Amino acid sequence: MRVFLGVFGAATGAFRAHRATDVDVSRDVDLSTDAARSLLSTGAGSKLLEDTLGGWSWLQSVPSFENMLKGVPIDTMVKNLADIVPPNVLAALRRHKGVGPESLSEDELNNARKVINGMMEGQVNQLDITVVQCKELREKNTQTENVVVADLSRLGSKLANEKKRILEAQGGIEDATGEIGEGNTKLKAHQKRCSDHIGSLESQLALIKADLDSARLIVDLTECPKKALLQGSAVPTALETCTEDGRQAVVNAKNQSIALRTATSAAAFDRAFAASLTASQQRAALIATVRAVEGAAAKPLGPVIEGYKAEPKAGACTAFDDKGKAIEGCEVFKRSENVYKAMGKPEDCARLCTEKPLCKSFEYMVLPEAPGMCIHKYAKCTVESKCFKKGKEFHPFTTYNMVGDAPVMPGKPDIPEIKEARSKPPAAKQAFKCTMADADCGLLNDNMSLFWGEVKDKYDEKFAEITAAKKECQDIEDTINEEITLWNALLQERNADLGAATGEQSEATQTQIDKQREQRELKAEFKEIDAKCKHLVGEIMMNLCGLRKVRGELATFSKGSMKPELIVDCVTTDWVPQQCSVDCKGGVQTLGRTVSQQPSLGIKCPPLQMIKKCNEFPCPVACEMGDWSQYGRCSKECGGGLQARVRNIKVRPDFGGEACPPQTETQQCNPDSCDIDCALSEWSKWKPCTKACGKGSQRRLKHVTAEAKGAGRCPKMLNAARYERRECNTGECPPDPICDAKMDVVFVIDSSGSWTEKGYKVVKQFVSEYVSNYKLGAHNVKMGIVEFSKEAHIIQGMTFDMKEIEKAIAEKLTFRRGLTDLAKGLLTAEKVLLDGRKDSQSEVIVITDGKPSFKYQTGNAAKKLRRSGTRLVFMPVRTYGSSPFLLDWASHPGKENVFRVKAGLAELAEKSQFWQTKLLVSTCPKVFSPLLASLSGEKLPPGAAPQGSGGGNKGAADVKEGNPFR
Repeated sequence: MRVFLGVFGAATGAFRAHRATDVDVSRDVDLSTDAARSLLSTGAGSKLLEDTLGGWSWLQSVPSFENMLKGVPIDTMVKNLADIVPPNVLAALRRHKGVGPESLSEDELNNARKVINGMMEGQVNQLDITVVQCKELREKNTQTENVVVADLSRLGSKLANEKKRILEAQGGIEDATGEIGEGNTKLKAHQKRCSDHIGSLESQLALIKADLDSARLIVDLTECPKKALLQGSAVPTALETCTEDGRQAVVNAKNQSIALRTATSAAAFDRAFAASLTASQQRAALIATVRAVEGAAAKPLGPVIEGYKAEPKAGACTAFDDKGKAIEGCEVFKRSENVYKAMGKPEDCARLCTEKPLCKSFEYMVLPEAPGMCIHKYAKCTVESKCFKKGKEFHPFTTYNMVGDAPVMPGKPDIPEIKEARSKPPAAKQAFKCTMADADCGLLNDNMSLFWGEVKDKYDEKFAEITAAKKECQDIEDTINEEITLWNALLQERNADLGAATGEQSEATQTQIDKQREQRELKAEFKEIDAKCKHLVGEIMMNLCGLRKVRGELATFSKGSMKPELIVDCVTTDWVPQQCSVDCKGGVQTLGRTVSQQPSLGIKCPPLQMIKKCNEFPCPVACEMGDWSQYGRCSKECGGGLQARVRNIKVRPDFGGEACPPQTETQQCNPDSCDIDCALSEWSKWKPCTKACGKGSQRRLKHVTAEAKGAGRCPKMLNAARYERRECNTGECPPDPICDAKMDVVFVIDSSGSWTEKGYKVVKQFVSEYVSNYKLGAHNVKMGIVEFSKEAHIIQGMTFDMKEIEKAIAEKLTFRRGLTDLAKGLLTAEKVLLDGRKDSQSEVIVITDGKPSFKYQTGNAAKKLRRSGTRLVFMPVRTYGSSPFLLDWASHPGKENVFRVKAGLAELAEKSQFWQTKLLVSTCPKVFSPLLASLSGEKLPPGAAPQGSGGGNKGAADVKEGNPFR
């Protein structure tokens, strides 16, 4: 503003110099006096000056100033006119030495008038220039201050926003830091729990692995000699088992001692060992066991069981007296169909007895820290019977007799917890009893293979449990780490936000300080400008008023040529400002006025147009923002979180420009609930009918396309929401069905040692006859055969040639003995089906004794086969308990895919045709009846020949309606 004032002075001088050519005025005139200044400094004078500077009619303010200064003596106003006004005129005005204005001639008066007019014209021009320049300076100062005020307002808002950003960032940092700390604590606790849990499981696995190695060795030691296998004869094998507190501890075979370290392995061996003994050997082993646990708190009486009546006294029925002599009438208690078993609870023993048609009673003994003993009998045993014994060896037994038709007891036997067996008996209980037995090597080896299979199942289950535990631990650890990573990323974002907000706040604060200082300077300079301008305008007004008063005084002495009423000054209208040439950064503004009264003897008209500077302030700079970044991570994975995006400031606002919009923007994210139900596919096509006739069923499914999350729900496979089943092929079955559906069938035949040589011949004969019920061909059935025992063998790959099938069965299907590794059989069947047809239904039919060696592996193999779309069917020919696992392994519904030959091989041999028909119509979706075709005159399909003349009138009825089985 100091510069403004300097420019103001220079411009004023230039304007005076420009106007000096019109009137000979060599110096400034100053008619102001102390008295006049004091009048202008009053409130009224100050307001008059403010109005003069604030409006556009300052010449019209001259009368107001004259009125204010009318009391000022004329002598004080002419004191500075000595060098301009002729001396005689000045003397006359002063009335010096008796000389007055009346002494002046008209010419002298007019000459003085002209001089005064010229001086007045100079003052008018000086007033125009001064007021305009003052307006320029005042406007520039005010507009500049307005810009500063706008900037301060913007900065205030920005500082408030940045403070809010800082608080939000600090809150986010605090939250993220806390969550990271909690996450790390949770992670350490989780890792500790997992380490302890997995360590415990691995310790158990090590014990089971040791028993698994022992079991494998027992299988090898009990294997039949090759000579016996070739001759097909039974060879006894010696085996000794030593019991500690009712548990197996050491097995001796072929001069080798093998320790079993877990109670479950000991129990499995006990069952296999007992199943290998004759009835007399079972009784001897049982007596030895009873004596071994005598005094070890064996419980004499068991609980109440529905469908059975427990005898009131402990004891059991036997066919021999104390001296080993047969008791007349008790012969029925000699035989027991090898039912000596270790059972978890008497209800399991009762359930198995209920399932056996010949079982009428059972004996059960509870053992401490081990499964109980269960023996099934073929006659009822009461305390009144002479066969009932109550001696020491029978004391631990409770006898249960069946009451009417006892219901099947639901549930599965409890699996005992794995506990390490003692290597030595405790000091308080030194009972350590060994039992010696000579068992048939084939039966013994097969049972030992089952024992090995049970241990292998436990090993596989425990290994899978460890694998699942590790996966679960890793999944949880990954989830926790993902959460920690998420919070770390959010922490970095919040730290970046804090840094950016702090930087913006610091810069805005410094800019605010600079602007506040600039505002103070502008206010001070405006005050200085205002004072200077008022001083200059006041002096000019006083000079102009003084000159008018002097001229008026002289006019009063005129004789007629310049009387006061004859002197008329030029009068103009108020200035009219035009629009500024630019909105900012300095432009020009044209001021115009017109003459409203022409002069006469008065002052000439001043310029009617002036150029004024305007809008001398910097143009406002609006904020310019960069592009938005991508949205950052959501603060929550679900349940509604927030995510932010940012953008940089490309051009910062200044000079009152538009403020920047927010640099950050948040939006809601992951609004879905953390508990999401699973998503299901559309309904699949209906599966082929399970039966060709006699009312089968077909099903369709909805598959899970997205797993449930959190506490979300997902209907189980058999829930009505994703499983539908309907009846199909409800017509009556023909008497001689032939399967001619387009399907790929693989037979999986059990050839393990659990069959006898004689029994296996029955199975082979059944298979040989059964396959002839299929019509092989490119548009019909394609067949393959797999045999399994210890290993699996492809007897015949997939073929359309029935002669190849028959030859393979006759020449390659052999009794291989050994364990029952059904898992290998199923996996081999899957390989055989690779040579099947893509547009054909695949089916695997397993014929077995229902006694697999490795249940865990078999269950996995069955699941794999089912998931490939293959229908899996089981035909167990011998009953070993209820075998509920077969229902789980077979395709759903299990009851329609498991065909139990409950009476075993004898029933299969006697009712071969019945079972062939039942199995065929239940597994083939389309059958053909040669008999009905011949009766109706239909042409038989190639390879189909009539198989007898059954059917009677039903066949005739079928002729009328046509063959419904095509």
